[in-house]
Amino acid sequence: MVNAVRMNGDIIAYAALAALAILLLVSIYTDIRYRLIHNKLNLAIAALAPIYWYATEPLTMSGVGLHLLTAACTFLLFSIFFALRAMGGGDVKLFAALALWFPWVDVVRMIFLATLLGAAVTIFFLIIHKVRQGVGPARIPYGVAISIAGLWAAGERFFNHFT
Repeated sequence: MVNAVRMNGDIIAYAALAALAILLLVSIYTDIRYRLIHNKLNLAIAALAPIYWYATEPLTMSGVGLHLLTAACTFLLFSIFFALRAMGGGDVKLFAALALWFPWVDVVRMIFLATLLGAAVTIFFLIIHKVRQGVGPARIPYGVAISIAGLWAAGERFFNHFT
């Protein structure tokens, strides 16, 4: 009986991770194509997080509170970059939605990875802007870096069973 419950939890967890991966791939596409991450996409990512929690950890008030606090701190941190016009609102909301999914230590790792990837994405799109002789400042799709970092964090749960 215990194994059946665990297997059902694993199925739910893997299904949630697969849905997250699909949503993140869609966010990469929309951010590159339109320089926009839709609110519905961010809301779907955030709404799936409690399902993942249910499947992977005991739901306690302190555990849920820690996930919410991590997401709120992430949102506040990146709101500063939004206020400085260094990041779009969709990017900020995507970071916060992803922060709901993982423990705070993994969120810090994800932010670090997204920062490194963001530098690479910036260089890549600046080169494209220069080659195409774009007018005005280049619009950088930071959602690509955030989504790839989120895919990495999700992949850790899917492929690395020791976390």
